[in-house]
Amino acid sequence: MDSKLLESICKDIYQRFPEVNGVRPKVRKYETDSYLLIFQAKAQTSNGLSMQRTVRVVTDPSGKVKKVSTSR
Repeated sequence: MDSKLLESICKDIYQRFPEVNGVRPKVRKYETDSYLLIFQAKAQTSNGLSMQRTVRVVTDPSGKVKKVSTSR
């Protein structure tokens, strides 16, 4: 995946999910013509506990986001 496309996708995800801001995703080939980006970070809950947060993003080769899913 092109680094400019990756930066653009990351910027969008950081705005939507600030708890993964600054985390570099793991990039994997997904199906025939897609990429899977996995962002993992720890988030703080309202009662002060920390939890693991995972954001999965599926994109096409041009960088268009097809699907976003997240853990709670």
